[in-house]
Amino acid sequence: MSTAKIETVVLVKPGQGSMEVEQVYEEICRMKDPRWLGPLFGFFANVPGLLKAWWELQKQLEVVKGHVPRELTNRIAMVCAVATDCPRCVNFHKTDLIDRMGMAAAEVEKLHDFENAELSDMEKAVFRVARKLTLNEQMTDEEFQALRDAGYDDAAIVEIVSVALLEGGFARHASVFARFEDGVRWPSRHTPSADYRKVINH
Repeated sequence: MSTAKIETVVLVKPGQGSMEVEQVYEEICRMKDPRWLGPLFGFFANVPGLLKAWWELQKQLEVVKGHVPRELTNRIAMVCAVATDCPRCVNFHKTDLIDRMGMAAAEVEKLHDFENAELSDMEKAVFRVARKLTLNEQMTDEEFQALRDAGYDDAAIVEIVSVALLEGGFARHASVFARFEDGVRWPSRHTPSADYRKVINH
């Protein structure tokens, strides 16, 4: 293993970005909460157009009204975080579901082992698809048909798959790449909890 000092990726901190970056940061804080302006956005802000694009995807899939309930798409995000075993992501989504979405902590905990939890078959069908997309595992015909049987049309399935791809990618970034960023310098007011701060670069 190399012992040479690595020049980490510098995150664009709030108040230090271009006008385009600061406008996106302001919208995230306004539409969600300042705590949800996490260091991942600071990574993308090195290329403002990408920051805007990634935020627009998250906003469309997890904030504004869509073809499936936004509580469900945010729970999918938690399932993806658990699947990748990313402590930072798990903490982020757990806190988000409880504090922003108003879910009971016991309901959030069910997402750690949804197969054995008291959840509906419809919910489990969605979470199975999300987990398989996150882990690059093949789906069966029966697993796809379960989405149809649960009443999901084409538009809803597109959203389910899209949020799984988005959040699975975010989780892989945090669990694989984040240690090569200066995330420890990210402002604490823009992190969801003290526990999150402990694992911010892990």
